[in-house]
Amino acid sequence: MGMISCEAYYYRIGSSIRRNRQEKGLTQEGLAEAAGLSLKMVQKLEGGQSGFRMETVIKVAETLGVSIGSLADRQGEDERAVFCWEMFHELVRDKSAEEVRYAVGIVDSVFKLHKQYLEEKDV
Repeated sequence: MGMISCEAYYYRIGSSIRRNRQEKGLTQEGLAEAAGLSLKMVQKLEGGQSGFRMETVIKVAETLGVSIGSLADRQGEDERAVFCWEMFHELVRDKSAEEVRYAVGIVDSVFKLHKQYLEEKDV
């Protein structure tokens, strides 16, 4: 896949924290309390936002019973899905929500037209 941006790693770490938290049956509030963090910090981490300290990630990893490395590693996950998420994140990282919705609508239309074209071609 090549080099990915720091923002994509923040996203990886955040989604891994969310997945591990949910697997353990914890709420965001529960994780925050157990790790000695604020709810806002847990939300920031899970949202893939930058600006947190390594000590914070260590606290969360210890609380969840996982290694720090596993939070940034996507082994065992669907490679295609990981690639798509990272590419999408790269494309929209500096776009507004309105711009993202517009672009998603265009892509959806293209896929629908492509599907229709393939169906008509097979007839």
